[in-house]
Amino acid sequence: MTRSVSDLLSVYLLAREAGLTAGGADSPYCLLPVVPLFETIDDLERSTTILDSFLSHPMTKRTLEARRDAGVTDGLTQQVMIGYSDSNKDGGILASLWNLYRAQQNLAAVGEKHGVRIVFFHGRGGTISRGAGPTHRFIDALPQGTINGEMRVTEQGESITQKYANHITAVNNLELLSAGVTQNSLLHDVAVRSEIAQSKVMDRLAEFSREAYQSLIRTPRFIEFFRQATPIDIIEASRIGSRPSRRTGAASLEDLRAIPWVFAWSQARFYLSGWYGVGSALARLKDEDPKGFEIIRKQYKDWAPLRYMLKNASTSVLASNRGMMKLYGSMVTDRKLRNLFLKRILAEHLLTRKMLDELSASKLSEGRPRLRKVIALRESAIDLLHEQQVAILKDWRKKVADGDRKEADALLPQMLLSLNAIAAGLQATG
Repeated sequence: MTRSVSDLLSVYLLAREAGLTAGGADSPYCLLPVVPLFETIDDLERSTTILDSFLSHPMTKRTLEARRDAGVTDGLTQQVMIGYSDSNKDGGILASLWNLYRAQQNLAAVGEKHGVRIVFFHGRGGTISRGAGPTHRFIDALPQGTINGEMRVTEQGESITQKYANHITAVNNLELLSAGVTQNSLLHDVAVRSEIAQSKVMDRLAEFSREAYQSLIRTPRFIEFFRQATPIDIIEASRIGSRPSRRTGAASLEDLRAIPWVFAWSQARFYLSGWYGVGSALARLKDEDPKGFEIIRKQYKDWAPLRYMLKNASTSVLASNRGMMKLYGSMVTDRKLRNLFLKRILAEHLLTRKMLDELSASKLSEGRPRLRKVIALRESAIDLLHEQQVAILKDWRKKVADGDRKEADALLPQMLLSLNAIAAGLQATG
């Protein structure tokens, strides 16, 4: 949550107090690198100004020079971490990925202005809503000229087991990563950089998507719907996270961390954070800017950033289950509240499928046979688990409401077991 240059400079102050500076009073420098982390969309938008001010500061200049002179880095190098999780929770998948793309372009330009090579640290999670996706396609979709031979990525949660649990898969994933970094670094000088037309259209499309997504999550009582229509209370009662589900304990969307947010929507088979807003954005673009929509349609298969974003959204759309959405929605006790949000979400789901079909000139139900096979294989078994979870949740919530704490606590192991079973079947948490 780097939101101002003072957030970074305060680390220098802390380092000085801890004895982690050198150079004396006249030319002090920090013995440790200070790395900003830009997470929300608003933070990504102001990241260029923050980094420019930070690299201009004498303390930063001396620190970077000291690390170069000591042989720690190759030239003047500044690491910048970008977050995929909170930007998605903040603005939806399309706005998140495009603002991350734009931020990398702008931050790399700031580094070039100061003669500093920017090394990006990608804070990706294990699910699509938190930046996951095929490694080689992820690297292909990064802005040209932003890797330059070096990058860092996080591997979190179940993705560690899925990618590195045995020697063969570990080697394969590391080869994909190293080959992608090498190819991107070698070819960026000769790559076609004529992205101006589609980038301008993408700016509008991302903003349309953000508006649609935020209009949903900022509607009064949405958090009430979310807490009743998903098993978020089971997730909060579990002991599987490295951090509490809320930052300060406030019962607000802003305070909720991205992992339980994504985990809850996945368990309820909405996968809302992986696709909501995409359909409305594409439909609005087609209506308000037909030429822009045509540019996007023509670039869909050939422009890696666009293809990566929309393929990830289509994966989430296919993995979601309308029947399960209605089942989990039935837990919302206020019928008016339930109908208000459930109808809206189901309508956007249909629109997103329709617009993705139109954009790719093929139906999602006919394409991607491997993904459809995986979904079909687990569907019948996992549907029963969903039904059991909803039944237990209803019973548990009633006991809590009636003040029967002892019997409610007795149900907790069963609820945690259902949570784990569904996560195992879906091969995804948050």
